[in-house]
Amino acid sequence: MTLLLLVAGICSVVFKKLKMPPIIGYLVAGVILANYWIGESEDTETIVSILSSMGLVLLMFCIGMELNLKKLRKSGAFAIMVAMIQLPLMIIGGYLLGLMMGWSAVQAILFGAIISGSSTAVVTAVLRDQGKLSKDAIETIILITVVEDVAQVMVLSMTSPLLTGNAMELNSIIWMLLIILIFMVVAVSVGLLFVPRALDWLSSKMPDEILLITSLGMCFAMALMSVWVGMSMAIGAFLMGVVVSQANSRSTIEHDVTPMKDIFMAMFFISVGLEISPRAMLDNIVLILVIFAIYATLKAGSVFLAYFIGNKPMRVGFMSSMGLVAMGEFAFIIAKAGLDAGVVTESFYASVIGAALISMVALPLISNNSSKICDFVYDHAPKPALNTVKAAEHIRDSHYAKMSLSSKTTAAKFKQRATLAYLDILLIFVMEAVFYLFISDMTDFIHTNLNALPYRICYTIVMSVNFVAIAIPLYNLMKNLKFVEKVIIDSERRAEAKGEGDLQRRSIKFHKMFVRINNWVLVFIIDFVILIVVPNGIGLMDHILAMVAGIVIILFIYLHRRRTSSVNQ
Repeated sequence: MTLLLLVAGICSVVFKKLKMPPIIGYLVAGVILANYWIGESEDTETIVSILSSMGLVLLMFCIGMELNLKKLRKSGAFAIMVAMIQLPLMIIGGYLLGLMMGWSAVQAILFGAIISGSSTAVVTAVLRDQGKLSKDAIETIILITVVEDVAQVMVLSMTSPLLTGNAMELNSIIWMLLIILIFMVVAVSVGLLFVPRALDWLSSKMPDEILLITSLGMCFAMALMSVWVGMSMAIGAFLMGVVVSQANSRSTIEHDVTPMKDIFMAMFFISVGLEISPRAMLDNIVLILVIFAIYATLKAGSVFLAYFIGNKPMRVGFMSSMGLVAMGEFAFIIAKAGLDAGVVTESFYASVIGAALISMVALPLISNNSSKICDFVYDHAPKPALNTVKAAEHIRDSHYAKMSLSSKTTAAKFKQRATLAYLDILLIFVMEAVFYLFISDMTDFIHTNLNALPYRICYTIVMSVNFVAIAIPLYNLMKNLKFVEKVIIDSERRAEAKGEGDLQRRSIKFHKMFVRINNWVLVFIIDFVILIVVPNGIGLMDHILAMVAGIVIILFIYLHRRRTSSVNQ
């Protein structure tokens, strides 16, 4: 403890003087103790592991307490929207680029999960110290990082089955995800019903130390239960933090827990540093820089896109996106879990940690000069690209201006349907990813149980099932998009009637044509295109056969439901 705390303290002071986050000092302390201290005992690894686990639990408990559900409901709509847009783009982009770099599907999924979030602690400290953005803009960014933490807890929950180190079996993963979902729903529902009341009663009747001990006991109990159901202890601690955040005594608990969290959080990052070899990082310096470039590009681009869609000024969106380019604490948590499970290699782990360190070191420099970077990009960007951005901004501003002419009810329904359409697209992508990963397993299962059928026919059957499965969210997507299109057409007409619009006949003609096409025709066309685009092992004729079989199945289900409803009437 003497060495751990003193070395961590000295390193954090040095890096703080260099205007860098203390987290980097903790990581460097771990590197020093692991590689340049010859007095390590046999029990050191076990002791540090216990202390780092406590740090992880307390860190996640405090992150959960920062999530004020009342504040989130009141002013978190924009933060949720940003997270909903940029997190899937980060995960999908990380997954696809991971596959392109030759990693396995599991490693690519973990890579997407690792780079999906930003560091709440680092971003908060840097932006508040610099004061380049307004107070409201900084609070919005901090709220975005909190929502990212919530989303990454969910991502960590879904990736937990992949961290077993065993081969992915569809049945076991579905069962594990079902258990995880039930556990999270029950834990939060029951917890919100009893825990806040119990803590408030303790706060009014007992000393603060008893309140602290009781709340921490509940925190570790939930962390233990999450381990029992096959999840990370971090998830259980976070859930209890969310539950405790609803108690009136939350501020007292947070005040008393914070010093403990600071100490043991340092232990967690020291334990991460203990796994780092400077030689391994030097050997993987190219991969480290590639990962950082991927992370910075995807993060800045996706956040800027989300701000653009949210009708924020271009400059605010650009500077805010620059302020989030610091890889989050979950990068260390997920990467370490993957390393402990044997899913990722030490080279992969060292590269991720190195990229995270670079992002944390670079954030103060990037954020401090974000305004100058914005001016440089504006002055030196190619004119075609700049004109395209200006045209897109004009279309967006015109759209929002026309939508303001609609009633509040219509505007609310427009946002709801647009959100549902976006969720349909994400669901289709997830379903296709599942079929892509498990299509061989499904085919083998059918072939094993139906030996009379050739393997090729079994593969085509699975593709037909794929066709039918994604037809459902595709149909919902078409309905939601057509509602959105109708609102756009109506808003264009209102704007023209008031002399405030620039009605484009060709655009309106296209919107009308899309609305008039039968939903099922669009579904079948898009569904077939998706089957062809997603890589698989069959030819064009087999694709056509799978589509025809899928259409027959859908028609049979439709006619059966229609006949049943007519009989009931």
